[in-house]
Amino acid sequence: MSKPIPPIFISHGAPSLPLEDIPARTFIKELGIKYKNIKAVLCISAHWVTSIPEVTANPWPNTIHDFYGFPEELYQIKYWAPGSPELAKKTYNMIEDAGLEALKNHDRGLDHGTWIPLILMFPEADVPVIQLSIQHHMDPAKHLNVGRAISELKNEGILILGSGGALHPLGYASFLFGAQPDPWAIDFEAWLTKAVTSGDEESLLNYRRISPYPERAHPYPDHLVPLMTVFGAADNKEGKVAHKSWYAGDLGMGAYIFDE
Repeated sequence: MSKPIPPIFISHGAPSLPLEDIPARTFIKELGIKYKNIKAVLCISAHWVTSIPEVTANPWPNTIHDFYGFPEELYQIKYWAPGSPELAKKTYNMIEDAGLEALKNHDRGLDHGTWIPLILMFPEADVPVIQLSIQHHMDPAKHLNVGRAISELKNEGILILGSGGALHPLGYASFLFGAQPDPWAIDFEAWLTKAVTSGDEESLLNYRRISPYPERAHPYPDHLVPLMTVFGAADNKEGKVAHKSWYAGDLGMGAYIFDE
């Protein structure tokens, strides 16, 4: 068995990330060096939500510009990384073999939760990429179970990448460039980091009930559940902090890596 590729959860921030000189951009760009020898990426993006898990089986996925109000140059970017129908089939089979429902999607492209970080990590678009959706129910335990189902992929040269946000308080916080994070945001980030680094599965699964200010940090859980899938895929549940920074006040840009 080859050495596992460490699964990682990152915060992809705003779609304008590739254009901004901030610590999170530098961190994600440097990940391309760390993961230079991988065979492919399986990305769990916060921006693809379906009823049951779906995997992209499109051999040449297009670039989805699923955002508005950003600089025009972002809408001109095309990230033409190849897909991998073979990896999609294997991922689909793993999920089905675990007793879970799944679908293959032959039309879906790459949304910005995937191509924004990957254009920094692999600017040549020479690494095959597939996406795995999150589900409408946003159930942490069910997303963790999907991670368990696909865990073996990390032993086959595949990077399991969760792309969301450590804190994503859209609809709650007012984002002000240059602002410092509020105390409630700092409290949630500290709680999340402690839960991840101690491998506290029970706390993560019950974060809505026991974490500080979950309704502020994640008014909608789409940016946190990719972490559950990455956590489920890890052998060593005690993750490490790979990056910590803030953006425009309360947008948490933390990243957590496992099995390193």
